[in-house]
Parts: sequence; structure tokens; C-alpha cells
Amino acid sequence: MNSAGETDPLAVLYRLHHQLRVVSPVLTVAPNRPETKAMLDGLAATVSEAAGLLATAEPAALAALRQAFEHTRADRVNEAMSELVTAYGRLSVLLRQDSPRRDEAAHEPTVRWRSRF
Repeated sequence: MNSAGETDPLAVLYRLHHQLRVVSPVLTVAPNRPETKAMLDGLAATVSEAAGLLATAEPAALAALRQAFEHTRADRVNEAMSELVTAYGRLSVLLRQDSPRRDEAAHEPTVRWRSRF
């Protein structure tokens, strides 16, 4: 929150991005656990908080999230996962635009993994 008591819109989007990264694998591994339901409830609260911003900046991500919740209620875990991954990807692109790559990074060497076999 800032000094006026308002939540920073980017902070909400970054929180949503983090929640999606955590919830997606949990939903795959333990879809019917109480902890998973609590995580989905937290995700729903964040989506509600970010809905206005998402409707303007990334409506496809908002639509995917809403569809994911519909699939979750209908106990269609695979479909819900697909929608969560779609929303995560779209949100990743949006947030990447917020922090563009440094100019000098284009000239940094790439570290590659080398096999010893």
C-alpha cells in the first residue's frame, strides 16, 4: 500500500503472477486437498482485486482466470490447469513489458550448460 492507503497496481499483478506459479503445480498434484482449496480462494481474492486492471491491460488473462475457476467448480482439473497456465503466460508477457531488458544485457555472454558426457 502507498501512503494514501491504495494498493500498488503492479504489486497486485506481481502477487497474482506469483500465486499462479505456485497454485498451478499444486492443483496438478493435490487437487482435492483443503490446502489447495485455500490457495484457490486466495487466488480468487487476488483476481477480484486485480480484475479492473486486468480488464484494461490484459482481458484475455482475466477471461482465462474466470474460465479456470469455472472448470475448478466443475471438478475439471486438467482444463483448469490449462487456463491457469494461459493466464500465467499472458501475465508474464505483461509484466516483462514493465521491466524491459537492460541495454547492456544484450552484449552479455550467455552461460550454457556443458555436458561432460
